[in-house]
Amino acid sequence: MKGFLYGQTEYNILASANRLEAYIDYAKDNGFDYVSITDKNMYGVYKFYSYAKNKNIKPIIGLEYAYKYNDMKVSKVLLYAKNNNGYKNLLKISTLVETKEIDSLDSIMEYKDDIIFIFVYNDSTIEGLIRSKEYPLLNEFLELINSLNGYIGISNTNYPFYEELNKEIESYALNFNVKCVDIHKCTYLKKEEAKLYETLRSLAGAKEKLGSNDYSFLANPKESRTLDEIINNINLNIYEDTINLPHFPNDKGLSSHEYLNNLCNKGLSRRLILNKVDKNEYKKYYDRLEYELGIISRMGYEDYFLIVWDFIRYSKQNGILIGPGRGSSAGSLVAYSLGITEADPLKYGLYFERFLNPERISMPDIDTDFPDNRRDEVINYVKDKYGEKHICNILTFGRFKLKSSIKDLARILNFSVERADKIVDMVEKYGFDKLIEEYKDTDYELYDFLSIAKGLEDLPRLTSTHPAGIILSDNDLDNIIPLTNGLNGLYQSQFEAPDLERIGLLKMDFLALSNLTMIDGMMKDAKMDLNGLRNIPLNDPKVYRMLSSGDTLGIFQLEKPGITRVLRELKPTTFVDIVATLALYRPGPMDSIPEFIKNKHEGKFTYPHPNLEPILKETYGVIVYQEQVMEISRLLAGFTYGEADLLRKAISKKDSTKLDMIKEKFISGSINNGYSNEIANRIYDMIYKFSNYGFNKSHSLVYGLISYQMAYFKVNYFPIFMGNMLNNVISSSKVLESYIKYSKKHGLVIHKPNINISDKKFKITKEGLFIPFTAIASIGDGVATKLLEAREKPFNSYEDFRARTDFLSSDQIEALIFSGALDMFGRTKKSMCENTNDADMTFFKHMNIKENSSEYDFNYLKEMEKKSLGFNLEYNVFKDKKDIISKYKLLPLINAKVGQRVWTLVTFTQISSKNTKKTSDRMIVGNLEDDEIGYRFIIFPSDLKNIKTKIECDKLYSIFGMIKDDEGNKTFVINDLFEIK
Repeated sequence: MKGFLYGQTEYNILASANRLEAYIDYAKDNGFDYVSITDKNMYGVYKFYSYAKNKNIKPIIGLEYAYKYNDMKVSKVLLYAKNNNGYKNLLKISTLVETKEIDSLDSIMEYKDDIIFIFVYNDSTIEGLIRSKEYPLLNEFLELINSLNGYIGISNTNYPFYEELNKEIESYALNFNVKCVDIHKCTYLKKEEAKLYETLRSLAGAKEKLGSNDYSFLANPKESRTLDEIINNINLNIYEDTINLPHFPNDKGLSSHEYLNNLCNKGLSRRLILNKVDKNEYKKYYDRLEYELGIISRMGYEDYFLIVWDFIRYSKQNGILIGPGRGSSAGSLVAYSLGITEADPLKYGLYFERFLNPERISMPDIDTDFPDNRRDEVINYVKDKYGEKHICNILTFGRFKLKSSIKDLARILNFSVERADKIVDMVEKYGFDKLIEEYKDTDYELYDFLSIAKGLEDLPRLTSTHPAGIILSDNDLDNIIPLTNGLNGLYQSQFEAPDLERIGLLKMDFLALSNLTMIDGMMKDAKMDLNGLRNIPLNDPKVYRMLSSGDTLGIFQLEKPGITRVLRELKPTTFVDIVATLALYRPGPMDSIPEFIKNKHEGKFTYPHPNLEPILKETYGVIVYQEQVMEISRLLAGFTYGEADLLRKAISKKDSTKLDMIKEKFISGSINNGYSNEIANRIYDMIYKFSNYGFNKSHSLVYGLISYQMAYFKVNYFPIFMGNMLNNVISSSKVLESYIKYSKKHGLVIHKPNINISDKKFKITKEGLFIPFTAIASIGDGVATKLLEAREKPFNSYEDFRARTDFLSSDQIEALIFSGALDMFGRTKKSMCENTNDADMTFFKHMNIKENSSEYDFNYLKEMEKKSLGFNLEYNVFKDKKDIISKYKLLPLINAKVGQRVWTLVTFTQISSKNTKKTSDRMIVGNLEDDEIGYRFIIFPSDLKNIKTKIECDKLYSIFGMIKDDEGNKTFVINDLFEIK
């Protein structure tokens, strides 16, 4: 039999250049009977096994284990799974290696059954003992190998030094009945990939030159001794057993089916009463509930729903806000009855089959949004309930991308940054292949560079953690998959999400959503409970006026310039308008936006057939949602909802075979239902066109609820809304400044920090918002906490403040002074600063400071305030400029309308020069602002040549021009300017 036992893949990160599929393809194409994976981890094992099986080549699964023996150097042993039990033991060993960082043979002996041990001679204890002639220890070690029925792996090289050593160990091993086998480490496929391998090792920090170590397939094309004994001993058929979903333990003594039914019926009854649903509608709801529960029961997913219900119940009981739903799960009445989702699926025409189709068996997928500061609490609850080895994070890989592969290689080869940037530009423009061919015979250095950089692209570079995915299992996970250490005390899988799902493990997404954190904060500040949030009216005219104006800063999903333009043109008047906007504003559906807007405003539109009016009326005759496609298919062709979902899926996947069958069924069904052949074909073609882009209404609806809730808070609780917005950006002074200007523009008073009022977050008061301590340079969360502890009662003087805050450094005191936090003491900043360096704090308990009535000049105060806060609040260039504004009749920038030519007072915050594309004439672009608002600006060449004034940042200018609006992107076009001294 032909093959290699010591193959390593790209998933042996930065230690092998073998792309997994190419490696297996190469073995297959060269007539190998088996192929092996022996990485130091098991990241690529499932991919390797599946792909090798698909290629009809025998997969050999191994693990390279680094160990120490008798305090000698680190050595390597290869561990191979003989059968499924051996594979499970390999999972245990790999988990121990990754999580406990074990490094002894004793540590893995518990799992030695059905494992084949091959001790790598040229990288092992054995070689060291032979070289040092420590024969007693060598004898002891060989006896250990014998007891394990192990082998000594000898690399078949052509180097005389190793040939002598190989002969010596072979003869010595015979005395202990230990067999030697050929192994040859393979970390790249072809000779020309040697430099790529060396580059990977260099990136890993290793200074490994190949020299006598040749790790390619071609290095060992012949076998000198048979490996049949080992290969025939290996027979794996892993992941053929069904993996059970986790079981939800209930304390009622009921089956999961009974328990779920009871919960749903009680929950639905409560929902119907709270929502004041007409009792004549009750039967429709309970029939739908019975139908959904029947499908869930047939599929065996009761425990899944109970698990989700339980951790959502825990969240609500512990004051953790849950999103109203996500994705197609909002179409489930069961989920709504359990409190998992918040949108009534019958009220909004959402379909269960879009979530769980009885005619297409698939795992349910309920994703849940949590505030980003409390998500981990819920995950820890699940871990504590089911056990730490029943839950894990999911591994992801960071891979070399075009720029990173070029820049990392440039660093190793000492290419300049400028040269690397030029190479990036060339590759982005022409592609690797074209450039490699071009420089093959003209510039060997660049050809070599490009070849290696291309080889790096898309190889795994590092491991990371899936941002939301969690795996939950009924069994200990290390019986099923290999584990490593994850975040926040959880284990993490060594397999990626697609592999885990193919195996049959349950993946659940616990998503962190900062907007929920903000809503949660606003609810607390507004003293609103969950029922209050549920009952906010969805018809508040102030909300729709704000959205129609495009003033959507901070509104979830609605604040980007493109979508604000849509809102201004659409002028939404109902909640379903918001839902439709979210569904339409994405590639593909955007093409339907003009028709949607036109139909809404004109109120005149036709339907392909009058019977479609109930389905398309709310979207003004335009197909927007996948659910509409399903309903049309049901109405015309008599499809079940399950069949309609299959049609939707077939169209989205462009599955021609299924589409031909479904189209025929659609046409014949429509004709049987009394529609003409022409109408049937026309409507099918319309479905086909729009279903390519149709969006999931369930997802758009529940996310529309979040958008509306945020908009509602913004128009009805503006100080609270902005306070929470500002709290989210405290760490970014640039964004903080822009939000503060926005707040002031809308009439909200922003106060400088105040030592007796400020907190760690923005303090919301009747007088406005107070900037927090944590926004001040060098005052982090810990120092802010100490300040609040010291403020057990208000500070009554600067002396009192200094006496109680001896933990502050002079730099921190100075930052507080120049931020304005100590202005309430009535002293000048200069006076307070002159006393910041006194080392004896007891001085302030007994002495009054002599007041220095002089103060620093304006420019110094301006400079130090910006150093303290990151921006100027009180000391800015616009301070006390009312006389200039009046003298020159300048219009505040905030009052300038689009297209109106005005003189206004501004300062430039960013300036750059560039050439026009057509004529290469010089123009100037950048950012400008006044005390309240800022814009991009441009000075075209024709105007620039007439402007003689020098343009610099942070100086005051009167400018003349107008604001232009390009799809929500506003730019001030400057025609003239002069500096205000």
